[in-house]
Amino acid sequence: MSMNFEPRVTESTASVLPDSMRSGIMDIMEKGPTERLDQKLATGHPLESRLASWDNSQLNMKLHMQRQIYGLHAPMRTMMEIKSVQQTPSILGSRASLIQRNILMGKDETLDVAEIFDDISEVEVTNVHSMLAARLNV
Repeated sequence: MSMNFEPRVTESTASVLPDSMRSGIMDIMEKGPTERLDQKLATGHPLESRLASWDNSQLNMKLHMQRQIYGLHAPMRTMMEIKSVQQTPSILGSRASLIQRNILMGKDETLDVAEIFDDISEVEVTNVHSMLAARLNV
């Protein structure tokens, strides 16, 4: 046992910096970069992700407004109508069968004549009865 009255000098190792920054520089060679370039490029521009989900956000806003104004039944009815239109098969495989869905989604003001009336040369003429029998396995 020593009889020293001098306090021991201890070096404080507490720091807010990470271990690699204590020397003053980041040791990239040892730890590697913190961000990978492919992750940085894969995220894309924020506007790009917003435009990709534009239709869904517009539908959610419409349903939210319907609920606030008319009550819970209005958005439920709208969603049931949209699902029933999506499940209904198109009779002749025409683009005109998507008109109902476009109207329910609120895109009826942007419909073109080409979306309503198909070009006769593009539509293959088949017997409606045989097509329905084939779909229903009759």
